[in-house]
Amino acid sequence: MSRPGSSGLRFGMFAVCVTRDPDAGLNAGKAKPLYDLLVSFSDVSSRDTRQGYPYRETLATALDCSKQTVDRAGDYLENEIGLVKIHRRKVEGKPDENDANIYEIFDAWLIHGVTPPAGTPPQLVARYGHTIPGLDVEAWVSEHTPDFDLVVWQSTYDEKLRAQHAKREEQRRKERARRKKPRKGGGVMDEATPEGIEEEGGGVMGDATGGVTGDVTGGVTGDPLSRTGSPEPSFPDPDAPSGRSPAGCRQASTGSRGRAKGGDAAPAKSQPRLSKQERDPVQAVRALLPRQLDSALDDRLPPNIAAAVVAALAAGEPRERTPQQLVVHRVEKRWNTYWAEQLLPAWKAERDAGRTPRPPYGPLLSMLKDTAECGNLGCDDRTDVHTGQPCSACATRARDRRADREAPQDHPVVPDEPPVLPAQRERVVVNHSADLRPECGDCGRPFAASTTEVLCVDCRPSAVPAPF
Repeated sequence: MSRPGSSGLRFGMFAVCVTRDPDAGLNAGKAKPLYDLLVSFSDVSSRDTRQGYPYRETLATALDCSKQTVDRAGDYLENEIGLVKIHRRKVEGKPDENDANIYEIFDAWLIHGVTPPAGTPPQLVARYGHTIPGLDVEAWVSEHTPDFDLVVWQSTYDEKLRAQHAKREEQRRKERARRKKPRKGGGVMDEATPEGIEEEGGGVMGDATGGVTGDVTGGVTGDPLSRTGSPEPSFPDPDAPSGRSPAGCRQASTGSRGRAKGGDAAPAKSQPRLSKQERDPVQAVRALLPRQLDSALDDRLPPNIAAAVVAALAAGEPRERTPQQLVVHRVEKRWNTYWAEQLLPAWKAERDAGRTPRPPYGPLLSMLKDTAECGNLGCDDRTDVHTGQPCSACATRARDRRADREAPQDHPVVPDEPPVLPAQRERVVVNHSADLRPECGDCGRPFAASTTEVLCVDCRPSAVPAPF
C-alpha cells in the first residue's frame, strides 16, 4: 500500500511489464525487488518518494542486503532501464551528511497504458513502448530525445536477448542430458556418455560442440571448426608448420576441452574442412592483421588456426564480430600492447643466429581469445566495438569494486606491532615448610612421608649410584 495521492487512493500500483521482464540484470540482483519496494514508499499521484523518505539503510534492511547492493540496483534501474531517477540530497546546513534520496519513478504511463510524457527516459520507452497500443516509439524518440540513438540501443538490446535465450536453451539441454540414462561401460575417456541426445552433436562428454557428428574413433580431442562444416576430416600438408610459438614465448591454448596424449592440443587433421562461407571471412581477417604478424605466418593457415578465427567471428551468435571489429578491437590491440614487444626481439635473435623464426600461431590464438569479462556482448578488452567508446559495464564493475574497497570494514585494521618476546623465565623457589614436610638437608628434595632421616637416599654416603 502506497502513500495516498490527490485522489485519496492508497493502492500501490506497479508496471506489470517490468515485474514480468525476464532480464537477468533485473532478476540476478535486487533491482526488481527494489522497484517494488520504492512503489510502497512513493505517492500514488506524484510517483516519487519525497514524502516517504526512505533512507538507503532502510531499503537495505527491507531487502536484506548491503547499502552498496542497493546502490548497484538503483544504478541499474536508473541507467540501464530508465525506470527510476535518483535525486541525491544532503542534510540542509550539513554538507558532509547525506539525507534520504528522492526516487522518481517513471511508470505511470505504463500502468495506465497512455503515451509517455515528455521527460521520460528514452531507454524506458524503447524497452517497453511496444506494450502501449498505437505508440510509435521511433516517432516519440525523434520528437522528445533526438540525441538518443535508437538503432544502436535496439541492436545492443537484441544481442542481449539472444544471449539470454541461448543461455536458457543450453541450460535446458544440459537438464535433458542429465535425465538420460548413461550408457554402460562409459564412453570417451571412460566417462558415461548420455544416451539419446536429441540435438545434433553435443554427445561427446556432454559438451555442446554442435559439430561432432561422425564416428568417434581415435578420440575426439578438439572443438569443431564450424557448425555448418562437413564432418569429413581434412589432412594437412606434412610440411605444414607445427604451430608452436617462438622461443621464449608462452604457448597459448587452442580453447579445446579435449587433450591428446601428453597434454598437447588437438592435431590439425581432426578439424573438418572449411566451407565457402567460412573461408572468405578467414581471408578477410588475414588481410587485416598487422604487417609484421602477417609476414611471420605461412601462406596457408593450419586448420586449427582457421577454426579459432571462425570461432572468434562467432557468425550468427550473440557475440558476433565482423573481421574489422575482431582485428581492430582484439588482435591489433593486444599485438600493440604486449605481443609485439615479446615477439619481435625473439624473431630478431632467431634471424641473427641464422635460423628461421617459427610462425607465431600460439600468440595468434591468444590474441583471438574472447575474454567476455564484464558480460557486455559488445565489449572487447574494455572497449565497445559498436561505438568505439570505453565499455560502460566495465566502468560500472570498476566503480563497484572501488566502492567495496572503500566501504568501512566491520573490524578496524590494527597496524602491525613488533612481536613481544616472552620474559626470561625466573627460578621459582617453593616453600614446603608450610605443610611441615621434611626435606633432604643436601638437595632439598621433600620426603614422601615423615621420617627421621636427614639426607635422602641419593645423598647418603653409602648410596650406590644408579647404573646408566
